[in-house]
Amino acid sequence: MPVDSRTIGVTWFQAYCTGLAAIGSFNFGWNIGSVNIPGDVLQNCVTGRKYYGPFPSCIFVGSNTVWGVVVGSYALGALLGAILSNPIIDRRGYKFTLSWFALLNVAGALLLSLTTKVPQFIIGRIVVGIAAGAANNALATYVSDISTPRSRTVLGGTVQFACNMGIMIDNACALGLAPPPRWRILFAITGVLGLVNFVLFPFARESPKWLISKGRLEEAREALARFRNNAYIDDEFNEMIEVNRLNRERTEDVNVIKVIRGQTPDNLRHQLMCVSALMFFQQFCGINAVIFYSTSIINRSTGGSPADIPTLAQILSFLISVAALIFTFIGMVLGAYLGRRTLLMFSHLSMAVFAALIVPGAVRNVAALVVTAVFCFNAFFNLGVGPIPWAAASEMTPRYAMTAMSAIGTGIGYIGTFTIGVIFPPLNNWWGNYTFLFFMVWNIIATIFIFFFIPETRDRPIEDTVRKHSCGIHFVVGKKWQVPPIEEKADIGELDHGVVHEEDRALLGDTTSVTPVDIVEMPIPSPPPTPIFK
Repeated sequence: MPVDSRTIGVTWFQAYCTGLAAIGSFNFGWNIGSVNIPGDVLQNCVTGRKYYGPFPSCIFVGSNTVWGVVVGSYALGALLGAILSNPIIDRRGYKFTLSWFALLNVAGALLLSLTTKVPQFIIGRIVVGIAAGAANNALATYVSDISTPRSRTVLGGTVQFACNMGIMIDNACALGLAPPPRWRILFAITGVLGLVNFVLFPFARESPKWLISKGRLEEAREALARFRNNAYIDDEFNEMIEVNRLNRERTEDVNVIKVIRGQTPDNLRHQLMCVSALMFFQQFCGINAVIFYSTSIINRSTGGSPADIPTLAQILSFLISVAALIFTFIGMVLGAYLGRRTLLMFSHLSMAVFAALIVPGAVRNVAALVVTAVFCFNAFFNLGVGPIPWAAASEMTPRYAMTAMSAIGTGIGYIGTFTIGVIFPPLNNWWGNYTFLFFMVWNIIATIFIFFFIPETRDRPIEDTVRKHSCGIHFVVGKKWQVPPIEEKADIGELDHGVVHEEDRALLGDTTSVTPVDIVEMPIPSPPPTPIFK
């Protein structure tokens, strides 16, 4: 008999559509890395100040704080993109959002590649940031919608993987394009990537869950059949319809404000805290200090003139980005075996250790220790802290609040990115070689928080996770908070055929009667333990 679609792993069409959607996140990484290697050329005019026609060789920025604003302005645009895309996804769908927002990269690329003044460069960074914020927000929830619990474990790291691939390829190109006026080509490429995204993503399929929410059932069924590669989809499709019906009966449209104020049918305070905290720690762990400023951090220990492009520090920055991509892939694979909680705690704790090791290496001017510690700091970030927070909202939030919760999480992440981008240059000037002690402390705090509050979501159906943890803020330590993972079965007869259990209806607020033939006998679940905060 055919395999039940709810138990299968990654199919080729899921991977294909995820890859097309990830072009926007690839562009996000490209623009994050674009100011790292050419930074000294742009900011300090290390190759000299001259003109190529009407275009200057640099955009001289005398203040480290102002340069921090230039770097961080990209995150402000991404924050705006995440906020703007949320209602557009709900009304027009993922294909519209991921296709049309990509065109903003063309406008941003023109501003950046033709820039003559600092304000124009900042505006260009904000414009491409808007496109990136919309892409990341849409990609995280799109992947959740088209995936099964098992395939989501792997595909959930797509945002970080695509981002790191963008950073790596940008750094590789920057080794040859950093000198003036070639750095303008580096910033123009982001417009080409936007056009590619706009042209290709219409060939992907829309989310079946979004189509069901709009009453387009035939299209939804066709899309689900493609995503499940000839598996038996009737049960999963009927479940999607039933869950959508129950959600529509229980709530109107849920936006960011309603989630923050707790005006949702389910008590999502714990999910809100977890998603917000994970994205906050992702930024304050110190990774953006490395991504934005690794060249200057390493150059302080290795020496050399920044005008001699490519410098040893620039080459090492590129190699660090290569390692980041490799470790992101390793983290995606490990996530399928170790689980989210374990990988997150291991990742944060390892980063704390390597952040501490950067300090004595910098104090004693041991270049090998600094380079190794920075390399490992970045690598262990991408094992867990990098990819997992992007998937948190989509793995523990009900469908009706998923895009709003994702927007809140990504918004907090972008605020953190902006903050680190702005404060790191002056912080590095004030604290000097001891700067990474600041990030060591945050990584230790994050490890403790994850142990007490973050639930395991690997291979868990979203509905089960929501049902278990929608009861206010609480500790998750102990068996009473564990959700059993879904198991792969070869025979559809071993699973419930699209049935929504009586206790599930009660928990979902549905009081309609259910005929005895529809009910699967199961033990009545005990009431959840009392939360810490209601």
